[in-house]
Parts: sequence; C-alpha cells; structure tokens
Amino acid sequence: MNGSTITTEHREEKRHFRERSHTITRHTIPSAGHAEPPDNVEEGDSAKHFADTTDDLATINDQIQGLMVPSEEVLEDEDDYSDDESAVPTTGQASPKSLLSTTSSMVSYVSSASAYDILLSRLGNSQVDPFARPETMDQRIDDDEDNHHSPRVSHEVKEDVKDDEDADWEFWAKVISDFKSVTAKELSSCIRRGIPSSLRGTIWQLLAKSKDGKLEQTYMQLLKQESVYEKAITRDLSRILPHNQFVQSTSGKDSLFNVAKAYSLYDQAVGYCQDILCIIGPLLLNMPEEETFCVLVQIMHRYGLRDYFLPQSNFLSQRLYQFSVLVSENLPHISRHLEFQGIQDNMYAARWFTSLFACKFPFEFVFRVYDLFLSEGQDVLLRVALAVLNQHQATILALEHDNLLRFLKNDLVDLSETAVDNIIHYTAELCIPPRRLERLAKQYQADAARSSSSDANAIESLRRQNKTLSETVRELQRNLNSLNREHDTIAKELIESKMEIARVHDENDALRQQSFDLKRALEALHVEVESRIKTEMSALSTKNAALMDRNVELEEQLASMEKTVIDMKLQFLESENERDSLDRRLNDLKRLMP
Repeated sequence: MNGSTITTEHREEKRHFRERSHTITRHTIPSAGHAEPPDNVEEGDSAKHFADTTDDLATINDQIQGLMVPSEEVLEDEDDYSDDESAVPTTGQASPKSLLSTTSSMVSYVSSASAYDILLSRLGNSQVDPFARPETMDQRIDDDEDNHHSPRVSHEVKEDVKDDEDADWEFWAKVISDFKSVTAKELSSCIRRGIPSSLRGTIWQLLAKSKDGKLEQTYMQLLKQESVYEKAITRDLSRILPHNQFVQSTSGKDSLFNVAKAYSLYDQAVGYCQDILCIIGPLLLNMPEEETFCVLVQIMHRYGLRDYFLPQSNFLSQRLYQFSVLVSENLPHISRHLEFQGIQDNMYAARWFTSLFACKFPFEFVFRVYDLFLSEGQDVLLRVALAVLNQHQATILALEHDNLLRFLKNDLVDLSETAVDNIIHYTAELCIPPRRLERLAKQYQADAARSSSSDANAIESLRRQNKTLSETVRELQRNLNSLNREHDTIAKELIESKMEIARVHDENDALRQQSFDLKRALEALHVEVESRIKTEMSALSTKNAALMDRNVELEEQLASMEKTVIDMKLQFLESENERDSLDRRLNDLKRLMP
C-alpha cells in the first residue's frame, strides 16, 4: 500500500474519524482473497473497494512477513549512521509455529477499506480506536492488574507527544506498508516532527529491525529460567521512574522484571544494570513484553549501547570526553562556567547516555529521544545532550556550586512541550560530522594510551619500591617474631596475674557477701531490738500509768485519813478539854462537899 491509494474521500473520512465507531477485529488471514468488503462502502462501489481491500491486505501480509528477520541471518543496518554494525544472532530454540501474539501469522482485519484504516490494522490493538479519547492511566492500571498473570501485555502510550490528528497519516502508512521505499531524508524529517503515539511502537520496531519470531520464543524460554540478578532487579523496581503510575503498578513491575531478567540471561557479559530498567520502561509503554525484549536486544547490540555496560569498557569515558569537547566548542559559556564551578560532565551527564535520557526526563521527551536514537543511531545522543544544555543556558549560567549541580541532576528535567520542541529542533539543526567524533575518539584513545604508558612507568617504579618495602617487611617480620616470643612470655605472666586477680576477686566476693549478710543481720537485729524496746516501753508505760493512778488514789486516801486523824485529834482535844472541864467541876464539887 502506498500514499496514492488514499483518496480525498478517505482523508475527509479520517478527519471526522472521532464521530464514527470503528472496530478492529484481530484474527488470522489465511489468504488475501478471503477478505470481505466493509460495511460502510456504498453498494455501487462495493466491488472496487473490495478489490482494493484485498490488494492492500495482501500487501500488508507481505510486509509483515518481510518484517520477520530470520534468526540465522545477521541483521545489517541499512541506515547511514551504522553501515559497519551488525545485529547479534539470537540464542535458544524456537518452535516453527509460535503462539505469540506478535508472530507474522496474526494481522488485523479492518472494517474500512481506506488506507488509513489499513494503517490502523497494523497497530495490532484489538478493538482499540487510536483516535478515541484515551482512558485514564488509573483505568489502564486497573485493567493491567486484572491481567497481570499474562507475560505478554500490550501497553498503550498515554502521553501524546504530538496530536495524532496533525500527523501525516499518508506518509506513515507508506512507512509501515513499504518501509524500504521511504527515503532516509524524508523519514528523518518526519521523525524529527514526532512519530504519532499510536504508531510509535510499530515504527520503533521497523527502525530497529527487531521483528524476530525465534528471538521472541527465546524470550519465553528465558522467562522460565532463574537469574542471579533477580533480587537486584526486584530491589530497583520501586526506585526507577517512581512517579509513573504504570511502571509502579503490579503489572508494570512484572513486565519490567520479566524483560530485565530475560536480558540478564540472554547477554551474560552485561548481566544487569539499573539503567537497563530505565531503557525498558518507555518500550513497554508502546509494545508488549516480547517485542520490547527484541527491541532491547537491537538497542544493546546493533546500536552498541551494551558497550556502556561491559566490564573493563572505557566507552562511557570516551563518550563523556567527546561530550566535554563538544560543549566547549558549541556552548563555550556553559563549558567555562561548569569548569569554574568544578562540575565535571560525569557528575550529571553519564546516565543521560546509559539510560537514553529515561532515568529522569519526562516520557514526552524520552519518546522523542527514542525516535531520534532508533532513526539516527547513538551519536544523536550527543546532540540531544547539547540541546538540553542550550535550552537551559540562562539558568545554568545563573547558578553556582551545589545549586547548579542539583539543577543539572534533578530540576533540569522539568520540560514543557515547547521546551521539548526547541530541544528537538536544536538537535536537528546541530551538525556534528562523524569524522569529528572519530577524531575525538582517537584523541581519547591516544590520551588513554599515553596515560597507560605513564602508568607503566609508574608501575615499574612501584615495583622497585615494592621490592624495597618487601625487604623492610621481612626485617619487620623478624622483629615481629622476636616480639611475639616476648609477647608469649608476657602473655603467660598476664594469665597468671589474671588468675591471681580472679582468686582475689573470688575472696573479695566472698567477703563482700559475708559483709552483706552481716549488714542484713544487723539491720534485722536492730529492727528486732527496736521492736522489743518499743514493746517493753509500752508495757512499762502502761504499768507506770497504773502505778501513777494507784499513787494518786493512795494520796487521796492518805489525805482523807490525815483529815480524819485531824478531826479525831480535834475531837480528842475537845474531849480532853471537856474532861478537864469535868475534872475541874468534879474537883470543885469535891471541894464543895464536906
């Protein structure tokens, strides 16, 4: 199918696509001749539309078969930027009749014969209208939670970089149906304007040449194996892209885990790195797991991104060297300011390259970076990084020290839609000849070689120093042996002293216990004596009180008796007086008597 097949009537129908219901049913097409005419074609034009539909479906079927890359062949990059690169063959056994949802035997049967409808059928989204208003992310997450058991979940992108209605659907239909006929210049121009979000997953796979049924089967086999990196992957799942609802959902984490685990088994030289999870995230938002795995393999091998993660590789250092020189050439004010503030490129830009800008930047921007990366190759990342710095040049020059570094690592990623467009435009306008990058790479290698030569001299000097130090060590060892013998003697004496001290401690403990017992007995005796004294004192007090009462009583009796005695004495005196009186009277009478 090509652009000439889209009539004015169909384009008008496409513009009013939101007003009609469109249903896409996914099933196997046994042959192009079995297609049925659509319901919305007028009766007079039924035969013509039916023939057009049949031809278009046959063409699409051929294109889908053409997208399937045999695993026995070495994938060659036909783009201008990587003529000398090749894809890495897949590993593992695959069944000839794959049951995966992405195999070439499954295509979409559409309800309209228009070229745009045939383009929609290539999306492979069963019963999905790309122009229908998308459901919310929360609804998508709920749907994904219900289907988390399936390892092959297709994720529709929710952040539109460009309004799909403004896309050149005729061109993108041609890209999907006849990719080889599209010129590199025309493709690059349209990609820089942005790939329609509903087609992004399909276009990425075309650009990466990732369609490989055998590799998808290998992915399914790898999921059944165990990886030594599973704990590390699980630990990192909650750390990457913490603000993206899909990535933090259960199904999103499961998909990320599956692809990262499978790749760690597939490429054991690389294994696993946290930035690989960042690379996988945007892919999963545009395609199912198995297709994501295939694209990831191409990104790592065909596009050379795995060189960042290989042990003992200096490729990242080389890339940062190139970036530093390019910043000084294209953005001299920023370069001087960063150098004056003591900020090196590896402090903020390293993860831009190793994660394809997905570690921090918003997905609206990351998708555009992926568009350029898959279209133009890894060198475009340098231009994107320069464009990002250029976009924030005024802010960078106004900040200092920690605030500047914090901005470069965190705040710089806040990009508006206009800022994203400006960055992409600057990237497109900026020209960095490949030969310039090659010269910078050679300069870095030469500097590294000189550094290695200097290191060799330093190593020889260190060897001589090591020999001298070895002799010193041997002398010290002899002294150490002598000291060890003295130490043994002192240790024995120390042991004996400790034993004596232990014996004295035991005696002290016994005496301390005895003293404690005596103190406790004395305290008990003191309490007992005090209690006894109190008892006796109480008894004596009672007895004394009784005696005092008795004494008072006796004193009262004595007083009474003394009074009685006095009374008796008085009576006696009176009686004596009376007797004396009587005696005198008697005497008187006696004298009177003769």
